[in-house]
Amino acid sequence: MHFDATVVTALVTLIVLAIATAVLVIRYKRTHQAEIRQALIAKARKRGVASPEDLSNHDLALQIRAAKRQRKQDGQDLKTA
Repeated sequence: MHFDATVVTALVTLIVLAIATAVLVIRYKRTHQAEIRQALIAKARKRGVASPEDLSNHDLALQIRAAKRQRKQDGQDLKTA
């Protein structure tokens, strides 16, 4: 009986922490959206992503990751050649 109460308490604690973390992340993204956008645009220009202003933050982050992956792969191809 004591073990069951401990497990239930641990599960409830984990659920509450997960919900609190999600709420804090959403609130942070909402309040710092302009700063996040500026950082993404700077990274996009550095990586050579075309017209970053037209993309959403999520799509822009995906394009940056793809460009970074491509550049890394191109660098490995040059090393093996």
